[in-house]
Amino acid sequence: VFKWLDPVGVATKHWNFQKWLQVVESQYVPKTCQCPQVKQRVKGLFSDFKVTLKGPNCLQDEIIVTRQKNNSLVCLSPDGPQGKRLLKCWQSMQKDGKDSKKCIRRQKQKPRRRNRKQVKSRKVKS
Repeated sequence: VFKWLDPVGVATKHWNFQKWLQVVESQYVPKTCQCPQVKQRVKGLFSDFKVTLKGPNCLQDEIIVTRQKNNSLVCLSPDGPQGKRLLKCWQSMQKDGKDSKKCIRRQKQKPRRRNRKQVKSRKVKS
């Protein structure tokens, strides 16, 4: 048992014990990314999704999608078009304090524009 005496003469606990107490009371933080492999696009409907922003343990944003069909978890790339849309929507929902489930609703597809070649009408000379 190691004890230090302070100038007043009162015994204090060893500083290593105090450090150990701080470590025991701390929260567990994973040391690696949760998504070792990501997909650019996920087909089908989503029931939920979770976003983990980049930090000291993972150097990129992570999007984990729960598929509605079989409740499987799929990692979606934040660099793909689907991931960018989800990430942008999630950030705006967090900013406004709204429910992020609105981000997984199916988007209406925009009508495709047709490339019509304009044919010049010829005037008939009489």
